Amino acid sequence: MESINVKSIIGVIVILVVGLSLLPIVLTTVASAAASLSGASATLVNLIPLFYVIAMVLATVYWAVREAGG
Repeated sequence: MESINVKSIIGVIVILVVGLSLLPIVLTTVASAAASLSGASATLVNLIPLFYVIAMVLATVYWAVREAGG
């Protein structure tokens, strides 16, 4: 039975705290940028927070798997 890897847990928590603390800045910046756009460009700019959250989740999973030795 393997022991719990504390380094991996702390790394995941750090990634989540930093990522979530930057999320309001991303949302505010995207909202102000999208206000001056229209059409397809506004749609793409409005999807940036979604891509940010997806990248944060993928980075967290990658970190956890790498630290777990997988």
